[in-house]
Amino acid sequence: MLQKICLTLNLIAMIKILVPVTFSDYSLNALSYAMKLSEKFRSEITLLHCFSMYVDREPAEGKRELKEPENDEAEQKELGTRAELQKIVEDLQKEYKLQGKNALTIKYRFEQGYPEDIIPLISNSEGFDAVIMGTQTRGELIKEALGSISSDVIQRAKAPVLAVPSGSSIDSEKLGKVLFLLELSENDYISLHRLIRLISPFQTEINAVLHCPVRTDKNDIRKMDELRKYCDSTYPSLIINFSIITGKNYMKSIEDYVAENPVSLVAMTRKKRTLLQKLFKHSITRRLLFSSKVPLLVFHS
Repeated sequence: MLQKICLTLNLIAMIKILVPVTFSDYSLNALSYAMKLSEKFRSEITLLHCFSMYVDREPAEGKRELKEPENDEAEQKELGTRAELQKIVEDLQKEYKLQGKNALTIKYRFEQGYPEDIIPLISNSEGFDAVIMGTQTRGELIKEALGSISSDVIQRAKAPVLAVPSGSSIDSEKLGKVLFLLELSENDYISLHRLIRLISPFQTEINAVLHCPVRTDKNDIRKMDELRKYCDSTYPSLIINFSIITGKNYMKSIEDYVAENPVSLVAMTRKKRTLLQKLFKHSITRRLLFSSKVPLLVFHS
């Protein structure tokens, strides 16, 4: 209980957000999403571009290696990329009037390496509160929808990862409804706190949903009531709805729920070999839950 109480103390501290940028339309869309999300509170956004020089073939052990820049071509590419990043920052500073004592600051950095390695490394070692990255939707499988790099980052980064599909946007005032998938463990308290920390400046409500395969378990009801009471006392100004859905097919049950209750964001806790793996195993992103316009926010236990 002490851990739960301590979580309530720091809702308005500065939030550090890492935004990988590839200059693609979907990565710039994620940057726009991050800016609108962040301008509501004290935050620091770091744009990250990963620059890799690949060998022509993979070594015998099957691992890729970085190729040291050998000529002016690599140097010119690096200089050009830095100039693009600088221009993006300058344009954002003008657009969002980031001057003087503005609560939102933005900077950029340039790292050599593979993005699926560099993004988790920097996020984990430098205490970022969230990673917001763009994804290009191509098919029905979640791994395809998120992109291989995004799914690798979700698996390896300790900070929450917000995957923003191309075409997704956020209103500057109202976020809409957020679906939070429950697992009824201590992780729910921590993940809910982190979620609220990110979305509290917006007009929104959270639908906390638990799936039960066949019938509702009395122990699950007790745990949900405990979580409900905790949220009522800790976040009295927020609307947090709790509900239980049943059905043998997990993803079909979630899809049916979303069909009846449209959401602007889906949030969940990644726990080893549980919820996230269920999602990756099923080809269930047809139209509803993880459609091309619904961002996915993944926390880590």
